[in-house]
Amino acid sequence: MTIAARMEKHAEAWPSPGVSASLETPDRLRLIAGSFDAVVPLERSSDGQQRLVLPDLAPPLLEPSVHVVVEALSAADRDCGLVRLDNATAITLPFAERHENSLIVDPRAFWQWPQHWMPAAGYPLPQLHVLTNGRYHPKRPAKQQGVVYRRHIPWLGQELTFRVAGPDSDLNDFHRWMNDEQVNVIWEDAGDRDKHRKILEDRRDDPHMLALIASFDGASFGYFEVYWAKENRIGPYYDADDYDRGWHVAIGEPAYRGKQWIIAWLPSLMHFMFLDEARTRRIVGEPRATHEQQIRNLDRSGFAKVKHFDFPHKRALLVMLTRERFFGDQLWTPAP
Repeated sequence: MTIAARMEKHAEAWPSPGVSASLETPDRLRLIAGSFDAVVPLERSSDGQQRLVLPDLAPPLLEPSVHVVVEALSAADRDCGLVRLDNATAITLPFAERHENSLIVDPRAFWQWPQHWMPAAGYPLPQLHVLTNGRYHPKRPAKQQGVVYRRHIPWLGQELTFRVAGPDSDLNDFHRWMNDEQVNVIWEDAGDRDKHRKILEDRRDDPHMLALIASFDGASFGYFEVYWAKENRIGPYYDADDYDRGWHVAIGEPAYRGKQWIIAWLPSLMHFMFLDEARTRRIVGEPRATHEQQIRNLDRSGFAKVKHFDFPHKRALLVMLTRERFFGDQLWTPAP
């Protein structure tokens, strides 16, 4: 099967209909897969390994069931060790190791396999370098459309999505958010609708920038910009790698500015960036040096403080999160 056919097949089945899993108690997991709906017992060893017996399911339901089970076990517990799934002779997965009739899954590998969260997971393009505004960088892929990432947040009981922003579909929200007093203090982009339409059009047409709208259960709450660091204004201020990525955020809806929301969208955004390009090893940021609350949030999320530096418009702190730390320390899950 060609790569294009694999992506099309996956997009048609994403998210897997009628398949879900949730922890009822530390030793009981509820699995729904088609007509199967039951509580499956869990065993946990002293080293954190979790073990369960997969029910007898039809092959089309077996693979998505493995995905949702491993996600449910590792999405809310940083101490989740290996997951052992018995009665799994009928399936082979690239992120799992086989041991007799069992699959052994390391969550650190599973969370780097994009198909569970992304509708048309990208495959690394051949590396072709181009020159843009004096900066030598890999040619970037064509932008996706629609929803690019979807994740169930177990501690909220809601679904988080990121979708590509558009100057027509999202102008009303973007215009209102940019004129919000708290947003404008950071972004300094208050203005009329024409100004904000132009910003969204510029982001749409800029190959180094991907503008996203974030939603919980379909309710839009924020605007994110994901960029390639080498072509961005931050690029000249440090030794940017070809696939380093960075981000900006504006939480437009005041009701979504609390801690319970930040610990959901922030690691999910990092997860999306690492999944979107397998060669991305580092994610960078440049918060205003005086923005203490944002810096505390980044510190708790695994970002290292690298240095202070001066943009023309602000004094900033360069922060950096490595792929190794994000997946090695299971930072997709909030700290206890």
